[in-house]
Amino acid sequence: MMHFPLENLENDSSGFMRSAVLAAMAELDVATMVLRCDNAATATQCASACSCDARAMQTLLDALVALGYFSKSGIGATAIYAVVAPYASLLDSRESESYIPMLRHRAHLQRHWSRLSWAVKNGTPQKESTSSFLGATQDSITFISAMNAIALRLAETTMKALDKAKVFDSLPPDMHMLDIGGASGTYTEAFLRKLPQATATLFDLPVGIAQAKKRFVDSDMEARVVLMEGDFTKTDFPDGFDFAWISAIIHQMGQEACRDLYRKTLAALKPGGMIAIRDFVMDDNKTSPEAGALFGINMLLCTAQGRVYAFDEIRTDLMSIGFDRVEHAVNVPTMSAVVTALKPCS
Repeated sequence: MMHFPLENLENDSSGFMRSAVLAAMAELDVATMVLRCDNAATATQCASACSCDARAMQTLLDALVALGYFSKSGIGATAIYAVVAPYASLLDSRESESYIPMLRHRAHLQRHWSRLSWAVKNGTPQKESTSSFLGATQDSITFISAMNAIALRLAETTMKALDKAKVFDSLPPDMHMLDIGGASGTYTEAFLRKLPQATATLFDLPVGIAQAKKRFVDSDMEARVVLMEGDFTKTDFPDGFDFAWISAIIHQMGQEACRDLYRKTLAALKPGGMIAIRDFVMDDNKTSPEAGALFGINMLLCTAQGRVYAFDEIRTDLMSIGFDRVEHAVNVPTMSAVVTALKPCS
């Protein structure tokens, strides 16, 4: 039996305190307010601008200073708070590279995670009181924005990893791509920039397509992208595609739903076409990578059947519905692992 030092237990069990401070800062948009004031504001000014209690706001700001995200000059009511320079663009909700959407999304997840004991006991998602005070509609937009914030940081690295794995060598330069559940289209754009002759269809729910329109309408890629509204759990895809990209999707679903998605994708591809699945890919005993095992908890809390999958599970499911040449093309301990397979030519 492995014994963990007391320090590990202390650090792991208190982490929620630090994340909750960042969550409140993000949901109240405190950093953006301070930055709007030339990055210098008192607690009273912050409280007034954010419609908050003054004493409570000062307590939050002091915690942000203690964590190293804000600085503080002076004492008492006239003390001036500022966002520390390296974090300014990340904590400014007006910036395209802002991390605020992800912090808000994680605040939403915290409300699920607080009910983990109930989820383990009952085996069901815990949905009680999970909407933020921003409202359910804004929470949905926040989720898409958060996924975009992650994708913006990962897309280039993913393209390089796919290139190194020679995935692009198997694709025609003028490929037609299907981005399933593509949300705001970060990966669609990355693939189209990598292959300048390629075209794409992005398929997602209306809330995702609305965000994709902001990216592609009136852009230099508008003519190369078709935006199609639909629910991939209920609707078949059009056919004639050379490549299908399924990014951070399968962990939301149980095995039968994954097989159904693979079946629809197979039908949408041309003979010889490729499916590429980006997600956590676990080892055989499902305990590594650590981030994947923790993400499995997230799916337990937030979905009815979702979970993380081992490579052998993905390979078996793909082959069972007709794909072949299944490969763990990008083998990394993150959600940027990629499994590829081909539709037989005959």
